[in-house]
Amino acid sequence: MANIPSATDATFEEKVLKSDIPVLVDFTAAWCGPCKAMAPAIEDLAREYEGEAAVYLVDIDENPDTRHAQGIMGVPTFMIFNRGELVERFTGSMSRSKLAAALEAAIEAAQ
Repeated sequence: MANIPSATDATFEEKVLKSDIPVLVDFTAAWCGPCKAMAPAIEDLAREYEGEAAVYLVDIDENPDTRHAQGIMGVPTFMIFNRGELVERFTGSMSRSKLAAALEAAIEAAQ
């Protein structure tokens, strides 16, 4: 998922919690098979909603502070934030359409 920027322990607050637009965060790990399976859908969503929403990856092994602060117990976990507030949370593989619908709802709420 080289096309998706990362948020880290050092940048999570600025990139995600202080964002003026909705943010989809994909909590992932290099060893996670379902995370790799979801990668094309996440990249597609990032392209489709560019300018309307931000998409970031957080590697849970490299960013333990953020993992703990957000209560991540399994990967993949997808969280959608709107103006710093968590509005949706999903754990495990899911359909692209369900994730897109949740992101669209956050975008509509932000307008």
